[in-house]
Amino acid sequence: MARRKKKSLFTHKKASKPQSTIGIPTHGEWKTMQVYGSFVVADEEGDHHPFCCDETAFILPEGTLPDVNHHPTVYWIGRIKEIRARNPEDVWARVQWYWSPSEVATVIKSFDVNDCGQYERIYSDYSDYVSTSSFCDHANVARYYERDVDQNVFDSDEFYHRYDLEYRARRISPKVTDAACHCSVAYNPDRDPVMHFCPRPSCRVAFHQGCLVPPEYKSNKAARARAFIECWPDTDEKLFVEELVDSRPCRKRRKGSETSISNPLEEFPKELVKAAQQQIVKGVQAGGVVGNVREVVAARRLIYNSLLDGSTLPTDWRDWVDVEAAIPPTKKSLPVFVCPQCQSLI
Repeated sequence: MARRKKKSLFTHKKASKPQSTIGIPTHGEWKTMQVYGSFVVADEEGDHHPFCCDETAFILPEGTLPDVNHHPTVYWIGRIKEIRARNPEDVWARVQWYWSPSEVATVIKSFDVNDCGQYERIYSDYSDYVSTSSFCDHANVARYYERDVDQNVFDSDEFYHRYDLEYRARRISPKVTDAACHCSVAYNPDRDPVMHFCPRPSCRVAFHQGCLVPPEYKSNKAARARAFIECWPDTDEKLFVEELVDSRPCRKRRKGSETSISNPLEEFPKELVKAAQQQIVKGVQAGGVVGNVREVVAARRLIYNSLLDGSTLPTDWRDWVDVEAAIPPTKKSLPVFVCPQCQSLI
């Protein structure tokens, strides 16, 4: 189901005058101000929009006109940590900032902005007091864990963050290279067309196509599809489908025809097998920032667990796997490579 978009304040924000002539509170004054749990911003139509602590918001940068339709990346983004007021007409919020990559580069010279997408932000521990008259809309910044095979998908025009900034220590965590390709260049969702991801527990890294080598021996399409499935996301052991079946206790082995025994994958719905056979990829030409990681991994897990313990596939398996999203939107077949860490086909 398509997500319902709420009304945006970007084009409805009233051009309001500053609420205070006194200026930004000092740290000492802040401690004496009245604490609130929320505040309200009115748009030009008179509708009220509440903002609460721990919500994330778009904030109008200083010197930027509020009645102009700016691109979302023009706005500052911050998380509301506290709300206090001198009086009901003079309300302020302590905001913990999401920094743009270019802002981070001003304090950490080694930080390469070319490894970040335009919608990427870095969550800092730096905060300021901001007048509530500057708040424009609610924002969502998705947390993106590159090694997480269960990472939720978000659209390519949504804000996200991979890193945190410790301002005083001038430190980024996790290290940019922690989830980078073995060339040490981080994944840029706006730049890299196709990244190949290995889901093995000891790998879970995406590699640039130019950093990978093809397998030494060519195989047919069916053999490659089987090899993709057997790159299991929950074990580093190189287990064939038949080995999983043979490893079951005798009492858990299913009764079936010789065909089922010789090809255990025939026990599963063709759609599920098709999803599990897909190469795991992400990038500009491969399904967006997160790609098809979660869907393909979910399909392989269902098959793996069912083969391993002899259990019946859940009847609601389609609730776990979006088959359509598992198939990369590439116009031609993807090249096949070998994972440089575990030597599995990816």
